[in-house]
Amino acid sequence: MEQQRVWRRIDADLFRFTTTDGRDLHMALMSAFEDSAVTAPALDIDQVRWALTGAGWDEPLDDAALQRALAQLTSWELLEVTQNHAASYASPEDFERRNLQWSLTRRGEAAISGVLHTFGELRSAVGLQPAVLDAIGDRLGDLAVLLEGPERDDQSARVHLMLAEVENHLSSLVASVRQFNGHLQALLREDAADDGVFLEVKRRTVMYLEEYAEGVERRHRRVRSGIERLRALGVPVLFDVAVVGANLAPTAAGDPRPERIGERRRRWAGLEEGFAPAGGSEARITGLLRVARTAIIELLRVLERRWDQRRRAASVAHDLRRLAGWFADCADDDEAHRLFGVAFGLWPARHAHLSPVDGEARDVRRSWSETTPVEVAPSLRTSGSLSNRGRVRPIADPSALRAARQREQAESLIAHRAIRAALATDGAVRLSHFDRLPAREFSELLDLLAVGLDAEIGADGARRALSLDGQVEVVLSDDGRGEVAALRTESGVLHGPDMVVTISLTGMSRATAGDAAAVGNRSDSGRRLVAGA
Repeated sequence: MEQQRVWRRIDADLFRFTTTDGRDLHMALMSAFEDSAVTAPALDIDQVRWALTGAGWDEPLDDAALQRALAQLTSWELLEVTQNHAASYASPEDFERRNLQWSLTRRGEAAISGVLHTFGELRSAVGLQPAVLDAIGDRLGDLAVLLEGPERDDQSARVHLMLAEVENHLSSLVASVRQFNGHLQALLREDAADDGVFLEVKRRTVMYLEEYAEGVERRHRRVRSGIERLRALGVPVLFDVAVVGANLAPTAAGDPRPERIGERRRRWAGLEEGFAPAGGSEARITGLLRVARTAIIELLRVLERRWDQRRRAASVAHDLRRLAGWFADCADDDEAHRLFGVAFGLWPARHAHLSPVDGEARDVRRSWSETTPVEVAPSLRTSGSLSNRGRVRPIADPSALRAARQREQAESLIAHRAIRAALATDGAVRLSHFDRLPAREFSELLDLLAVGLDAEIGADGARRALSLDGQVEVVLSDDGRGEVAALRTESGVLHGPDMVVTISLTGMSRATAGDAAAVGNRSDSGRRLVAGA
């Protein structure tokens, strides 16, 4: 609840330096102090001038105006003024000038950080990085490994850094999804964008679907598995080890560790709510992706309606109303007559290249009303050309080409079914049972194994999955022997765990399977792959 009401803790003076008449000088001063805070946290008047020049201030500024600006920032509690007891002074005037120094307060650091973050957000482009989920899953796994180790206390610094990296990745992910969804909503309301913008948006949405939304389920499972693994080890233990590794500096307000642990607990709750809620409710990332997919569908519908409107024929009524407005704006009748001729083109055609009956060419610069008419061939009026085009070539019958393509597709489908029928096992076999494989059979086996490995482990310890078309069921399990299988193909030898594999056909009828097997017996690519068969 305190996090939800954080806006109550921001007073009006925190960002007032960006809204007053002297905002340019105030912004430049705050940026100068922020740039110098690493090497020189406190600056005297001369150092402030140097830092102000380094920040890009190039306007004349006397000491009185600079002092007033510093005093204003100090009154807003963005700067803190102290006496410089370590400096040496050559004269009373030097003391009068350099005895004070200014530095950023915590409020000042927060204020300038917020402004700079705003600039960065305005300059940033909309984009989603699916690798962020991979990074979160990797770091959660690394944290679990460190906590399971006997020397976890000695690795407290690494635990702190890894946990901070997870938090930063989570913030980046939420900001990216929110920014992308807002970008889509803005485009749904935009009517004035040109076609190039919409084409670019369509490309981005397709990339989003292919690279982010479709692959996020598997990455979601990895992150959820890492969260559950750390839950089993104890999240409070993780926070205790991380706060030791943070090496927090003591403050006058007391021990900073409880506040840091509370902040970590809040961020961890956001991580759990996003990927693995404890109560079994829906993860927030699922809802975010559903909103994104809905916005994408709406955007594609807008694109479709937009292109339909552009393909639609022009409205004659709209054109006539526009032309009527132009006639109303004409200065005189002569201009209206010229507009009428341009709009409707109701004047005789001038065929200056045709000779009159007497064969003598006429001056093309003379008005048509002053020259002798010429006869125009009917073909010129109907087709626009005097040449005899002849008969139009008949369109070829595409039935033969269509039949050939259908035959090729049918043969390819039967050959694919023959490969699957050859890969089907009579019960459970070990992976090493597939000894030597041709290239096409080896590729199909890899595809089926990839589908099986992508499935979750069931209660019996096996992974069960169906192929994309639902025709083949793959069951994979590991008996724990740790043996290695070697699959030989034309491209080399593939080594991997010797798992127990079951491949069965589920959606193919006996007749279809018999046809596939018959075709497989007539070709080298369809022979049985199991050694000794």
